[in-house]
Amino acid sequence: MRNTILTLTTLILVSGAASVRAEVSPHQVSGNIGLFTDYLYRGSSQTSEKAAVQGGMDYSHAPSGFYLGTWASNVDFAEDLEIDVYGGLSGELDGGLSWDVGGLYYIYPSSDAQPEENFFEVYASTGYTFPGVLEPSVGLGIAYSPDFFGEDGDGVYLNGSLDLSLPHGFGLSFYVGWQDVEGDQTTGPEGFNYTHYSIGISKSLGPLSLSASWNDADDDCGGEICEALVGSISMSF
Repeated sequence: MRNTILTLTTLILVSGAASVRAEVSPHQVSGNIGLFTDYLYRGSSQTSEKAAVQGGMDYSHAPSGFYLGTWASNVDFAEDLEIDVYGGLSGELDGGLSWDVGGLYYIYPSSDAQPEENFFEVYASTGYTFPGVLEPSVGLGIAYSPDFFGEDGDGVYLNGSLDLSLPHGFGLSFYVGWQDVEGDQTTGPEGFNYTHYSIGISKSLGPLSLSASWNDADDDCGGEICEALVGSISMSF
């Protein structure tokens, strides 16, 4: 899934003795669409190293921090489509520390597998952007599922990130995540866990964004499908 940060602005127009006040609605809707050379979910290819078309729509209510959204992508295993539905609350504390809590439901419409592949997660994250050179932004997150994809046990995911703002609209990002899954349906009685990581560069061109990232993981992730160079072009609106 993808994460978005939405902002609200207010415009006040004053002309002569008469004042006209126009406020941007607190209800904001945005969308995104992108083409990716591969769809990696927590380091593992969901499209057998093939291209993916992805897109989503988001609604946010600025005063409360409430948001609701949906996102979809093609996949290539027993199913051919993934749809995510999510919602939560986000905000920023006085010191500039951002926070986000919510829930996410992964849906595979054509799936009738047992154990069920559709699953629910709750998540929480926090981040902080330091002022000054490169404006380094650090983030930490956790997600928990009581019944992870294709298993009968729970799943825990931890992640950390560092993003740097480079000149001329470029960005540099570093990411590491750790996935732990319990259950004995598809991976043996002890479940599995692995660590994955990536380094990426991006370029902003107004509503367009170009990116490339190198991704890898330890051996428990399943071999070569976890080692990939992924490129993308996406647009927000």
